[in-house]
Amino acid sequence: MKSTKYKIILASASKRRSKILKECGIPHSVVISNVPEKMYPKRGARFNVLYNARLKAEKVAGRYKEGFVIGADTVVLLGKRLIGKPKTRKEAKSLLNAFSGKTILVYTGLYVIDVKKAKSKGAVDISKVYVKKLSRRKIDRFLRVAGPHDKAGGFSIEGPGTFIFDNIEGSFYNILGLPTMKLCGLFEELGVELL
Repeated sequence: MKSTKYKIILASASKRRSKILKECGIPHSVVISNVPEKMYPKRGARFNVLYNARLKAEKVAGRYKEGFVIGADTVVLLGKRLIGKPKTRKEAKSLLNAFSGKTILVYTGLYVIDVKKAKSKGAVDISKVYVKKLSRRKIDRFLRVAGPHDKAGGFSIEGPGTFIFDNIEGSFYNILGLPTMKLCGLFEELGVELL
């Protein structure tokens, strides 16, 4: 299995995803796809995250003759309700209130394209998150210190988020939006050692 000689391109506006790649020692560039994320609730979480990840990767891959393009998309599932990024602080507050004392599922879809060989692989990772029972006061305080809510479900499990999430099952990095083990597996399927 060969190591990556080609450029790795992250087709995502997420600073967290880029940070994860940097922390793993993976040089990459960021190219935002500007593809509007679409939601088809009747198709389920797995379909939606993989569909959006693929759209992002394909849009960016069309600009290159070689390289590996990574597309990713994350949603939260509460019961049968699919939840993306809240548009306002009020919506983020409403979501945290709905999550209080519940178990939510975090789905991340990954799609990797080897542009030169016109080959691609996709996968979905799922993690379970247990949310503590939250008072309105605690939700307000969390939103004040947690900063922007440009993440699926309107929360981050890092920093202040550690005070409101009781436990997780599955990949921590999946909850951050880039499941590293799944990503390595996709590169291996394409015949490339990512690390």
